[in-house]
Amino acid sequence: MIDKSRTEYTTHAGETRLLWRPDMSRIDRVILKNARGHAYFEYGEPILDEPAHVWARPLESMSVSERDSFEGSDGLGGLSAWPEVGSRMMTRVVTGEDMLGDWVVVQDGAYRYAVQQHGGLRVRSVWAEYLATEVQWD
Repeated sequence: MIDKSRTEYTTHAGETRLLWRPDMSRIDRVILKNARGHAYFEYGEPILDEPAHVWARPLESMSVSERDSFEGSDGLGGLSAWPEVGSRMMTRVVTGEDMLGDWVVVQDGAYRYAVQQHGGLRVRSVWAEYLATEVQWD
């Protein structure tokens, strides 16, 4: 069963790498549940609506510009992007506690996430510095 999800590819440097393609509907459900938890934890907002999109992708499969866009805030900066006063995320932004740029670092190299609210809510996460995820609500 697991062999069905295995794909080999060659990098530009000629190295052979393995890529696993799991059942994305199952993965998306986990990503969505996790993102809803972060939204509630950081902003105190239960998000029960269906998101505009959910995606996951290995970081190493991203181009440099895609990675820069994912790691950054995509132009959300400025005061309009600040969290609501009194929210846990506002405390993090002001104190810098557990923060590395826009990211909350839960365990260095293992898990980090970013929650941004500007014209909608977006939760991004990185698992084991391998898998990038994003959930966006409008």
